[in-house]
Amino acid sequence: MTVWSRHSVSNCTGKSFADGEAMLVFLRCAGEVREWLNRAVSKTVRSGNGPRGFESHPLRRALARMAELADALHSGCSVRKDVQVRLLFRALVLVAAMLLPLQAQQVQRLPQATLSTSTARERADYFAKQSVWDSAEAYYQLWTQANPRDTTAWVALARLLARRGERDAALAALASAARAGIAYRTLIESDSILAPLLRTARGREIVQRMTSNAAEQAEYPARFARQQRIGRYRVLYPPGYDSLQRYPLVLLLHGNGNEPVMMLRWAKALGLRRAIIVCPEAPYVKVAETIAQGRLRLSAAGEDLAAPDTLNPMITDLSAQWYVDVLDDALQSLPIERSILPVVVGFSQGGFYAQVLATRFPERFRAAVLLAPSYYHWGGIAQRLVNLVRYGVEVLHVHGRNDPIVPIQTAQLISDLYRRAQVSYTLIEFDGDHWIPDDLARSIGEWIAQRLH
Repeated sequence: MTVWSRHSVSNCTGKSFADGEAMLVFLRCAGEVREWLNRAVSKTVRSGNGPRGFESHPLRRALARMAELADALHSGCSVRKDVQVRLLFRALVLVAAMLLPLQAQQVQRLPQATLSTSTARERADYFAKQSVWDSAEAYYQLWTQANPRDTTAWVALARLLARRGERDAALAALASAARAGIAYRTLIESDSILAPLLRTARGREIVQRMTSNAAEQAEYPARFARQQRIGRYRVLYPPGYDSLQRYPLVLLLHGNGNEPVMMLRWAKALGLRRAIIVCPEAPYVKVAETIAQGRLRLSAAGEDLAAPDTLNPMITDLSAQWYVDVLDDALQSLPIERSILPVVVGFSQGGFYAQVLATRFPERFRAAVLLAPSYYHWGGIAQRLVNLVRYGVEVLHVHGRNDPIVPIQTAQLISDLYRRAQVSYTLIEFDGDHWIPDDLARSIGEWIAQRLH
């Protein structure tokens, strides 16, 4: 212990540390600055640019615990205020000196670009993705106070609280979500962290409220109409890309519940050294899966719309048109070799749409690659297979024999249809499940490269 700390304690209490009175003084001081601490933290969280990483630093939580302990232990300690402040300041310096070096690598802060434009909700989502739970919780608290009707924010906050073991607070957040109108019980019941809360007495009350909300929503029937909006696609340039050169184009379609980056990572295994690959986002967000998994989940089928099956052909038409729009944009904005027709490659649901595009727009494609493709009769594929023959579109189909998602029987059905229509069609079965292994991707890439010359 340093000389100044012994001197301060002696002035405060007239006793030594051995009798424990100094610790009581320290705890009392910590308790009296709780409001200061909370105000400082609140200001830091709101501004986003206070002491570096303070809103998420373990020191904040340690001090909060010390303040709680002070309230429990102090019993009429009378110490001059200026001495309390000096003692507290010196104690904080000691604690910080011990903790900051150990935690320096864990400190997180918003990027400056995000800091200058983001809302509290966007900051909360950012920290949640970075697994900085303390900061995420603080921002969700701020956001839900300002916007108490945001049910997804309440659910996200409840999940953070539940994983921390604060069940009562998590239930309170879920109750707020129910009051705000959330009606989708499956969103919570399918979450392993939140589901146990619904089995409590208060949780059952929340379920009843959500059921009531669902019944209320039934009073407002939904209708469906065509919608136009801007979309997004990602680009994978070949190694040694030169913007002054022209490259063949590959249109890559991801599967249900996937997103482009996952597919483009896999596409590197194709080994295409002379092609630009574009991968559009499927047009519909799967909201429940996105929230539950914390990652963007997309589909071209619009499942979350709860549209009747009679609209499946229209949904297919509109999603197919979006993929064609991406093709047109890539041809106009990227250095594409126009004399070589593109190849469309689709995985799972994307394989279904690869068939839809190739059979409806056969003049636009040189070949189609189907990776564990699904098949639905409302796509009108079988009726248009003659177009593949007329325009000489070749088809490569790759499917795992143990596929639990799209069983090999689907591949055999597609094979029968294509062979009867006399399409230039090749089926490759491999010992595996739904995903296409990288070692097979190289052979697929060679097949594609031969069609892009």
